[in-house]
Amino acid sequence: MWQVLKNNLRQLLASKGTLVVALIMPVVLFAVSLAAFGTGDGMYSWNVALVDQDHTALSQNLSEVLSQDANRVKALEEEEINEELKSGRMDLAVLVSAGFEQKVLSGEEPSLTLRSLKGQEVVGTVSVALNLYVADLLRIRDIQGLTDGQSLADSYRNLMQEGMQYREVPVSEHSGSAGMRQGSGFLFYVLSISMLQVASLILKEKQLGTLSRIRQAPVERLEYIFSVFLAGVLILLVNLLSLHALITYAFGVYTTLSMYLLWFYYGLVWLFIGIFMALIVNSSAVHGSLIPILTVITSMLGGSYWPIWLMPEFMQKIARITPQYWANDAMEILQQGQSLLGIPQHLLALTGFAALFLSLGVFALRRSRANQTFV
Repeated sequence: MWQVLKNNLRQLLASKGTLVVALIMPVVLFAVSLAAFGTGDGMYSWNVALVDQDHTALSQNLSEVLSQDANRVKALEEEEINEELKSGRMDLAVLVSAGFEQKVLSGEEPSLTLRSLKGQEVVGTVSVALNLYVADLLRIRDIQGLTDGQSLADSYRNLMQEGMQYREVPVSEHSGSAGMRQGSGFLFYVLSISMLQVASLILKEKQLGTLSRIRQAPVERLEYIFSVFLAGVLILLVNLLSLHALITYAFGVYTTLSMYLLWFYYGLVWLFIGIFMALIVNSSAVHGSLIPILTVITSMLGGSYWPIWLMPEFMQKIARITPQYWANDAMEILQQGQSLLGIPQHLLALTGFAALFLSLGVFALRRSRANQTFV
């Protein structure tokens, strides 16, 4: 079996295309993602348009509050914001309606209107800061008994600088960066292609007639399949070692052992899928066409190219049938400091995919043995 494994590795390394896809593309795409999207702590800054229809001390203080998170705030009129949002010059518009200060001073919770074309990520981040601001104002009013807007604004500013300070703190010591999230998504996509390419060795050997000669050698069918599996595992390990060196020494991004184990386990899932495909497909042309179709569509659905929440709700439900969905969602949780043991649902889903295609592969192997179409 070891001779067969050596032969498999020799064939993989002899093919320039397979070498690029299996060993070079994962590292390059990951590096490009980190460089393009950044390696920071995941806090974004936005261009925010502030429409102040109240023109009071408390509404004007909103500009300072929004600027605390590195947002760029610009005062605009209401009729200007639609054009600014459409053009992309502004990511979000905050409308402060008349009576904002009066509601705060009377102990009521005022409403703020947020408009954006960029979805939940922008609106959710800014709305948290605004909700905290309003809650702090109401709390300070109750404690100090203030009835004047300017006094309340000054008291808030002083307390933020000297005493009572509120800030958003991640649940764990580390939070995920945008580059890490995007890089991991691209890595899941490339690992899918890489493992399907490795498993295609089976199809290649079938077409070359090598397997008929193996029949006369002391190598069982299962041993040959296992040697292909081991070749895929070695390719995975080389990828992960290269990524570890890149992340540690070139970018300094925080990673954990759980992240590497997730990447490795995801690769195994697609290795099982690839072996099953190679056993049931008899044409290299068909197999070559199936690889991009299968990997691209599942990666698009599973959130490897863009955040899953950007898709319609029914598409998000469909995404659950892809391994990428569970892998990307698990990586998002791991970046918040959780371990693999804390996400049993995701591990169970990936294990289900692995078990399904392992069973289908065994069935296809037995069926090919009965029909004398394999070895």
